[in-house]
Amino acid sequence: MNCDIIIPIWNQPALTKDCVDSIFKYTDGVDYRIIAVDNASDNETKHYLQGLKILKPDSIEVIRNAENLGFVKAVNQGIAASKAAYACILNNDTLVTKDWLKEMIKVAGSADDIGIVNPSSNNLGQKPANGEPLELYAEKIAKERGQSIELGAAIGFCMLIKRKLIDEIGAFDEIYGMGNFDDTDFSRRAVRSGYRCVRACGAYVYHRENASFNKVKTFEDDFKRNREIYEFRWGKPKRVAYILDDVEENLLKKMNSEALALARLGNWVWYFRRRQANGPRHSNIIIKDLPGGWFYPRAIFGILKKKKKFNEIFVGGEGVGRVLSKLSFIHKAKIKYY
Repeated sequence: MNCDIIIPIWNQPALTKDCVDSIFKYTDGVDYRIIAVDNASDNETKHYLQGLKILKPDSIEVIRNAENLGFVKAVNQGIAASKAAYACILNNDTLVTKDWLKEMIKVAGSADDIGIVNPSSNNLGQKPANGEPLELYAEKIAKERGQSIELGAAIGFCMLIKRKLIDEIGAFDEIYGMGNFDDTDFSRRAVRSGYRCVRACGAYVYHRENASFNKVKTFEDDFKRNREIYEFRWGKPKRVAYILDDVEENLLKKMNSEALALARLGNWVWYFRRRQANGPRHSNIIIKDLPGGWFYPRAIFGILKKKKKFNEIFVGGEGVGRVLSKLSFIHKAKIKYY
């Protein structure tokens, strides 16, 4: 299977070289090409990319912009130049590891409705211990090859996208300019069209987070603007809690389905459970098992201590519902019965 790796670049020559070197070292078993979109970088980065093109003319294409057009437009330039079955958007401040792309493509091909794949990453909570070599940590991650977990939205630092999804919903929305929320918006559009975003558990890419964005003086203002645009279109994510005691199996299946539907729309769901049961596996569904005594007080305390307040709390019994209603001045949520 072939893939175009699209790398938007604005300066950062050392990071860019590290990223490209890691691609050449660790991308086996895939017919790939690098499309480097140079957003008017300074001469050092410009000359590095030009030299790379001379050394590896069949492996890299360089698109040079006369001015910095922003991250999103650069991504779309790369997508327009790509003809492969997969496009992988990759930040230039990343380091890939062994078989990263092959594993992501394998996961993407495992189901027709998987449209976007992230690798495991420190961006998503998979962090090496202090001083642990990246290659050694990636070997541990590789034990989970073939496995995936659904995501509320994909993150654009390393985003594998099926060509058929791009053909169906189009490229990234350039209203997001320099970046932020463009990847979340794209994910929402993908989910709306019946696709899923997943993490390939056995692939690993390390991200030196915000190494480029931190150089943009207007970052905070741009972030606030883009968040407002995103929330105007899609709404603010909801936070929903379920307090689950003894729930009949058919009702549990119904709640699991509802929780999964909420998570796929980018909302966050918490399960506070007395005992383990079959539950949906999704990055936006957090399961807190509370075995033993004092279940309801512990569940209520777990809700009250959250800094970010819940919008809705679902309960099964009137007793716990009355207690939570009396505490509504603290948690601010609507109490509902399942």
